[in-house]
Amino acid sequence: MMDKEQIQTKSETEQARSGNAEQQAISRRKLLLSAGMAGAAALLYGAVGNAAKGGENVSGAVYGAGNRGGIAGQVDSLTALEYVIATTIAELRAMTAPEPDYVYLVTDKGQEGHFKCDLLDTLSADNTGTVVVAASGARLKRLMEVPYWNVKWFGAKGDGTTDDMSTIQKTIDAASANGGGTVYFPKGTYIVSPSGSTKINLRNDVHLLGEGTASIVKVKDNAGDYGMMFGSANSGVPLKNVRIANLRVDQNPQNNTTCNINLTRTDSYYWQFVVALYNYENIAVDNVTFDPTCGVNTITLNNERGKNATITNCRFHFVMAKGDPAYDNSAIYLNGQNHTVTNCLFYAGPGQKARGAIETHGGQSVVTNNVSDGYYTGVNAQANGVSVEHADMTIADNTFSNANQGIQLWPWKTYPLRNVTVSGNTIYLANTVHQRYTTTGISSAGGATETGAFENITITGNTIVFQEEFTVRSGFNDLGYGIGLVKENDILNVVISNNLIRNAPAAGIRIGSNSKIGKARNIQITGNSIMNSGHYPAPSELYRAGILLRSTVDGAVVTGNFISDTYDQAKGLFSIRVNDFDGTFTNVSVTNNLITSKQGGLWFSVSPSVTTDLPSIKTSASFPPMSGTFNQGEIVLYTGLAVTSGQSPAGYKVTATGTAGTLTGVTATGAINTPYINVNDSSALKPEMWVRIQTGNQLRRIVRISGNQVRLNANLTSDVPSASPVTYAPPSFATFASIGTLPGIADTSGSTLGQLETEVNLLKQLLRNYGIMS
Repeated sequence: MMDKEQIQTKSETEQARSGNAEQQAISRRKLLLSAGMAGAAALLYGAVGNAAKGGENVSGAVYGAGNRGGIAGQVDSLTALEYVIATTIAELRAMTAPEPDYVYLVTDKGQEGHFKCDLLDTLSADNTGTVVVAASGARLKRLMEVPYWNVKWFGAKGDGTTDDMSTIQKTIDAASANGGGTVYFPKGTYIVSPSGSTKINLRNDVHLLGEGTASIVKVKDNAGDYGMMFGSANSGVPLKNVRIANLRVDQNPQNNTTCNINLTRTDSYYWQFVVALYNYENIAVDNVTFDPTCGVNTITLNNERGKNATITNCRFHFVMAKGDPAYDNSAIYLNGQNHTVTNCLFYAGPGQKARGAIETHGGQSVVTNNVSDGYYTGVNAQANGVSVEHADMTIADNTFSNANQGIQLWPWKTYPLRNVTVSGNTIYLANTVHQRYTTTGISSAGGATETGAFENITITGNTIVFQEEFTVRSGFNDLGYGIGLVKENDILNVVISNNLIRNAPAAGIRIGSNSKIGKARNIQITGNSIMNSGHYPAPSELYRAGILLRSTVDGAVVTGNFISDTYDQAKGLFSIRVNDFDGTFTNVSVTNNLITSKQGGLWFSVSPSVTTDLPSIKTSASFPPMSGTFNQGEIVLYTGLAVTSGQSPAGYKVTATGTAGTLTGVTATGAINTPYINVNDSSALKPEMWVRIQTGNQLRRIVRISGNQVRLNANLTSDVPSASPVTYAPPSFATFASIGTLPGIADTSGSTLGQLETEVNLLKQLLRNYGIMS
């Protein structure tokens, strides 16, 4: 290294330089002396903008790699004239009289850059990266050629071995002291050592930027318990304007054998968050890969008055940490106002027990175009104490595979969940893999303290597919449905339309609670396609339906839905159940729904108070009708061709329900106090038929047929241990009116008493024919 005296004593060769070069040296020296710190930086690195426009990467812009033109060329020119002096950080610190007239080029690997004395600064601390304090006390400051604060300037190694946590913090603090900026992580693996409450503190207006998955921030081996990797120094005030982008975070759970996620602890210094902020404003996380991640949350931004959070283009790979084998966890947990989670990917392998991909609390909230595979739940959406008037949430166009619950909707305490649209999502439930007591596509959720209403909810255009389950498993009964709001909360203004639901174990669509507590008003269920719902042989049959309404319902339309059972032998039970046993129904209409099955049919169980499109008037070409089931109160019009004018009745009113025709050769067995019989031949049987079982003279209605098993509308009151004949139970009819008119009666003047008596008897018979007298 040359000192000032050496520089002034130039060699003869140097003195022999051309006049132009000497003139250039003099002019540059004067220029540098007069320009000061900012001016020197501008002169030396004015080409940064041009380099950036030429597509040079961050490393190139900082170091001028592979190109001796541009920035490096200018430096070469000044170095050749001996006004830029090559040195090291250690040599800068050792200087007893640094020359204020010159620029010092630091050549330490990763810390390369140019420094110049700032004679006006006597206070700045040495931070290695941008300020170096010489032995003389002089402050040598980096000339900032790029708008980044490189962590390697401050001593970070990124070698996968050195603990870089303190140098990362030093870099963030330096950027913050400068009023903000971007902290840059070149390619490398940066080891960090969070512990207990010790973390990296983020600062206002300071961003973190890497070079994608090649820039890795990794927790050291056996770091033990820690609360979080990145946080805020003071949760009393919001952390503002921070963006974290283009990094990979590795929580290293497989090599942290000294940690213990212990849910019995009352502190939070074991939760292993990556980013945790409890007061925030304008926070963005973009294109960050969390692989693997293991904490209770990966990202938590949790303050109901926090504002403006966006999580975009991130990837999460969950691997369980050491500790409680059932600890709750979510990749993203947002509570506040104005959230966006878009284009993120979540993955967990079998057995890793990843609970929730996304939790969003409060509004406005938009969750779109995300993909999860293996997480129990795709989205938990909940109101909070600020979103009183409205939550305003949109959950759209996401894909959740191998889930147990797709999307869950929660009120919060007494605060309602209002104004929510769930649309265009694709949900595949791996219910046989997760083996949980609940498996749902889109559903209500929450505990006993969440009593707020569900209001203004639209669920439309979603595809929900379950795995088939044909064997009863312990603890799993009715809580397996495609779409359902089943809490004891009030439900107002709900539209469920144009969804495809396949293989729901219990119900396809369900409204109302088991306890029949809560009121539902203004419910519209239209245009849904529901296949094979209720195929799971749940111990309780009441919930095995395509569409099920319970509790108190005032105002509901169920129309235009397609409900089908595609099994060769029907496995579902109810097509639509709106039964007085399940609640009270007012202003409810169930019309124009198409119900099909390969064999027999499903049970259409609808209260008499419900408006249906079942015909109240039927027709028959014969009397009594040769076939068909007739219900008490129905009208049957006679359409036969054989008519005696004035005598053939116009029709019949059904006075006793039954099935017309003759059933022969069918026998059944069954057990007392059960609603099932097994028949030898079910080909002539259909749902809604009335049959009589000879043993015990038992009159029953068929509600479902599966193979040769026949489900009856009520339990058997007598045991049927051996084959007993089964016949149709015929209906009863009463005639009314007549077709045509009777011929006129001849004048009876002058008739004998016997003739008059004959005429009177004829009149009495006609009165009997018309039911006027018995």
